[in-house]
Amino acid sequence: MAYRIKIASRLDKDIRRLLGSQIGRAIGCLSGVLEEGGSSIHATRKCLKRCRSILRLAKPSLAAKDFRAHDRSFRDIARLLSHDRDREVMADTLALLASKAIGDEKSALAAGLSDLDTHQQNGTAVLSDGDNIALAVSRLQDCDHAVRQLRFHRTRRFALADGFRETYAEARRALRKAYRAGDDESFHDFRKALQHHWRQCQLLSPVWPEIMNVRIAAAHELSQMIGTDHDLSLVAARFADPARSSLDEATRTAICTAARAEQSRIRQDAEPLARRLFAVKPRDMERMVVALWPAAIRLAKHRRKEGAPERTPDEAVH
Repeated sequence: MAYRIKIASRLDKDIRRLLGSQIGRAIGCLSGVLEEGGSSIHATRKCLKRCRSILRLAKPSLAAKDFRAHDRSFRDIARLLSHDRDREVMADTLALLASKAIGDEKSALAAGLSDLDTHQQNGTAVLSDGDNIALAVSRLQDCDHAVRQLRFHRTRRFALADGFRETYAEARRALRKAYRAGDDESFHDFRKALQHHWRQCQLLSPVWPEIMNVRIAAAHELSQMIGTDHDLSLVAARFADPARSSLDEATRTAICTAARAEQSRIRQDAEPLARRLFAVKPRDMERMVVALWPAAIRLAKHRRKEGAPERTPDEAVH
């Protein structure tokens, strides 16, 4: 089922549909029923991120306690599945760095790859992979039931424009903080807010697919860059800690230096793209969605009346 709103549907019905669809996909991936490319863990975590973006879009229509409870549930399920994903990400990142390196730096990165396989990454994991997956499926089934009971105190579709504005404003604040502070945590916060904005543009694409697709493409490109930045921070943090690696200090330092140098380059390249993406004021973004919504409904009705095929976001230029 498409990850986008139905422009003329009831808000409560549509949000339950969207959440139920992603929960169902996540259960299917973990159960081996669905194959979406890559690992089932990665596919499931993407579904959970989509769920959290849906909740943020609908946040102005939900009781604060309901939003927090559901958001926490999806977050905790994702954390159950994070350990293997982090190992996979660091291995890919080290391999990418090694492909660009030469000499001693290349040897250090190769040693880092071997070290990932021989040294436990996170001592806090207490369940086996199979137990984690079984527990995640059980909790997803609980979420599926809870979502069906979700109550909304605002049912007008324009309420989603409020949620869109709030998420966009959060991303703008996170962007400013990331480049002011320059630390990994701030960039990680920006990455999370950016991804929510990217996914909410996908959700709202029916208001005007061609316009939203420009933002979707730009946000996706930027998300990939900031995502790599986060992956590099994981590598640097792991090898900066002697308790998490059996490598000697000189090798660990070489790995951290390579990761930080690539990270610095990415942040420089990403900044002008980020400033452009978030140049418009949040209230103006909200006004755009509010203004486009009734026009999109009228256009859809006109096309149905004329018998013309409706152009969906999936068919628009990316």
